Amino acid sequence: MRANWHKTKEKVITLPPGSVITPSARDFIRSKGIDVRIEGNGILDINKTTFSNSQQTVLRHKPYEEKLNVPRESQPSQNPSGTKPEHMTHLHQGSLVTKTHPVIAYRGQLDLFQCELVAAQVAFEQVGEKGLILKLEEIAVFARTLMVHEVKETPFQWETLIGLTPEELRERSHYPKKYYGVEHTPLSYTHGRVVAILQHLRAKSREVELYANRAFSNDLGECTRTDLIQALNRLSSAFYILACEVRGRNENLKKHGKSDKQEKLIPIGVSNRHIHLSEEDLFTLFGDNYALTLQKELSQPGQFAAQEIVTLVGPKGTLEKVRILGPVRKKTQAEISATDSYKLGIKPVIRDSGEHVGTPGLKIVGPVGQVDMKSGVMVASRHIHLNLEQASEWSLSDGDRVRVQIQSKRPMIFEDVLIRVNEHYQKEMHLDLDEANAALIDGQTQGMLMEV
Repeated sequence: MRANWHKTKEKVITLPPGSVITPSARDFIRSKGIDVRIEGNGILDINKTTFSNSQQTVLRHKPYEEKLNVPRESQPSQNPSGTKPEHMTHLHQGSLVTKTHPVIAYRGQLDLFQCELVAAQVAFEQVGEKGLILKLEEIAVFARTLMVHEVKETPFQWETLIGLTPEELRERSHYPKKYYGVEHTPLSYTHGRVVAILQHLRAKSREVELYANRAFSNDLGECTRTDLIQALNRLSSAFYILACEVRGRNENLKKHGKSDKQEKLIPIGVSNRHIHLSEEDLFTLFGDNYALTLQKELSQPGQFAAQEIVTLVGPKGTLEKVRILGPVRKKTQAEISATDSYKLGIKPVIRDSGEHVGTPGLKIVGPVGQVDMKSGVMVASRHIHLNLEQASEWSLSDGDRVRVQIQSKRPMIFEDVLIRVNEHYQKEMHLDLDEANAALIDGQTQGMLMEV
């Protein structure tokens, strides 16, 4: 514009529909006192208007809307009274339209698309797809930025999405066999739920693209926001690429005789009521210098069930023949079920092992003495034991919380499962008797980690 103007130094520049005036060009126009006219729309007030693609849409769609017999109420209005009617909304600052306006419909579809993204993230969280959750979060930011630039009437510029440039997105979506080892194939339930969700998002993004075309294009095929259209087009390519990545990964696992579920399965151990004793309490209950007698080794190295048993006495009832687990600990701790708590007449309190604050107490009766336990009676938190290698394989740390789906005749999902990591542990999930009975767990039942 600057070069052409210096040749003629005209005071009025006429531009065809679809033209874009950049901020630097607008500054030049203002500095030279130039008037700008868009063919068919008259002189623009360049000092008040931030001239961009979407502004052209508003100006140029007036005759288009009239051609479609859209009521005058749906066309942009300056609303001199300052009161916004309920059936209208702001298109841009100072411009009111009916809520059926094509641009408003596009914004609504973009909002709905972002809701679908969140729903997909929730679904992916349930199956441990953390990588996909992060990529959808990037796409959510991308969609919000699209909305901002349309509303502010500024050009939308971007470099990469899910780590790929616009050109790379197009290339990889056209040649999935080359990049992901899968052919273009019709949609199928055999591809799995994750792929189905990604394909649904792809279809939804294409629907948003169609609404954008209706909002920013006319019957002649002229488009005023090609930046938004191109971004939405590449967005649908991104979802197709993600679907192909997942399909390629799954097919590779099947080829090697593996599956995601097999890699995340964990055996389940059922823990009946038991008690851990301190050395001092052991001597009080069984006599000085008494040593526990091994009955059987437990799954966790160094842990064992002793032959010795005690009676637990609560305000309203007793539990007899409660097994002692060894070796001795620093503090005495009784682990019972919620059902046991009600029988004893105490409030069931859920705690991680070793956390005694706020827990009730009771009386422990042994063959030679008894102990008045002030605290340490708990319903133990459901938890999983992992050694260092197993925890590293699943990217877990001591103290993490996960969700586990129980694969039984009565499947259910257990929330807030504590991860315990130690170099000596063996992989096993521990549930109390109430939880095991609720899920109909038997010796072959396994759990599948849903968040890894």
